[in-house]
Amino acid sequence: MKKLVVFLNVLFLTATTAFAKDVEKPSYQKLSAETQKISQLYFAAYMALDWQKMEPLLADNVSFEDPTAEFVFGVVKRQGKESVIKGFNDGYAAIVKMQFHPTRTSFSGQHAIFEGILDWSIKLEDNKVVEIKRMPFTSILKVVNGEVVTHMDYADYAPFFAAYKNALE
Repeated sequence: MKKLVVFLNVLFLTATTAFAKDVEKPSYQKLSAETQKISQLYFAAYMALDWQKMEPLLADNVSFEDPTAEFVFGVVKRQGKESVIKGFNDGYAAIVKMQFHPTRTSFSGQHAIFEGILDWSIKLEDNKVVEIKRMPFTSILKVVNGEVVTHMDYADYAPFFAAYKNALE
């Protein structure tokens, strides 16, 4: 009888612990759906250059980086909500518009991937507008507790250089 009581207690504790873990951890589907919702709002605001709409979707410790932009714009790496928003306000001030044509999107757990072609325009110091067409572009976001904590961009800047060179001729 004593062994049965010990066995039942162990079984109860195991079941209770397993149940508690299931309650604490959201399902993959639920987490992916939440990531999709937040990241689509965020990415739409990003493409619209609407930093005010983006700001409440950013975690305080958010990081933004585009390692592929180094040879174009210098090091593009920011940490913290205030720094990221300031970087967009200052660094993207000359960008007139961005239009994203998705080829693939993925929402998996806490991660969102936007892959496609970016058309964008930038105003030069002489007010001449350079239109960059068909630039391969990928953004990878990580969403935790309903906020974007990581934003990584990767782009092939060859179309930018070609359009810029044509604008100068």
